[in-house]
Amino acid sequence: MQDFRDAAFHAIRQVLRIDKRVMVLTNDMGAMGLDVLREEYPDHVLNMGIAEQNLMSVAAGLAQTGRVVFVYGISSHMTLRCLEQFRLDVCAMKLPVILLGVGSGLAYGADGPTHHAINDLGAMGSIPGLSILNPADASSTFALVDWAYRQRGPAYVRLDKDAHQPLYDSCLFDWEHGFSTLRRGADLALVSTGMLVHRAVQVADVLASEGIQASVIDVFRIAPMNTEGIRRALQYIPLMVSFEEHAGPGGLGSRMAELIVDTELPIRCHRLMLPERFFLGAATRQWIHEQCGLSLENICQTVRGLIENPIVSSPLKNMAMTGRCEE
Repeated sequence: MQDFRDAAFHAIRQVLRIDKRVMVLTNDMGAMGLDVLREEYPDHVLNMGIAEQNLMSVAAGLAQTGRVVFVYGISSHMTLRCLEQFRLDVCAMKLPVILLGVGSGLAYGADGPTHHAINDLGAMGSIPGLSILNPADASSTFALVDWAYRQRGPAYVRLDKDAHQPLYDSCLFDWEHGFSTLRRGADLALVSTGMLVHRAVQVADVLASEGIQASVIDVFRIAPMNTEGIRRALQYIPLMVSFEEHAGPGGLGSRMAELIVDTELPIRCHRLMLPERFFLGAATRQWIHEQCGLSLENICQTVRGLIENPIVSSPLKNMAMTGRCEE
């Protein structure tokens, strides 16, 4: 099991060894990898306190002086608390400020809506010129943090709080492509991003035992999306099912639906996502998945139903979305 945060800070540490322009800012957050960086490069790590709007403006100011700035904090705080400052101070100026948001999706499940990052893709995806990266394991995290640094522009990297089994060999990770086909199958494509890519692999394994062959596509660069590459990967497949830890418009499912419509790709599209609601109380990630159709069994059941009951009319008129959640 590998930790996303440690992989991200390891990538920054490698960059700092050759580029002393790099600065790391945080809103009073801690992490083992950050502590190592602070000890080795004390003049390059600043704690700005719990003042996210000011933090973004300081990051923009540092970038204006020629620095490359990494900003580390909880995903929901790094995006929605200071959206205007990041949008105008950083992105409008095309500055090299890279957000490292830990706790993407429901990683902080029991901490409630203040810590849930389930609307961030919609908000951040509306900003022109912003790269949005959503790695599924530590190897892809390392590669994508390095990619964001080399782009010399604004980026947002979503980091899961939990550790996950590796999916990629860091030496073989093709981060330039924007997505990866982990499995190939002709019956349908399972398209996901972040930690749910692991579930997509599990679903494919279950379906394979039933004679259903599914492709598994990890879209790790949400924006800018490799539209043409993904279109080619889907062009001979009759059904696409996307699923994500995101609610409402602007997430992976929305972008996939737009891709299919805009390119007139003849494929059925079914989207699984979180409902547009607040999850209050001690709602864990696992509980929400089970209630909202994102558990392994839920997804397998949905896919079986889609295959057993094909829609015979025009596929472009049959966009389906599941966003249910039992109270």
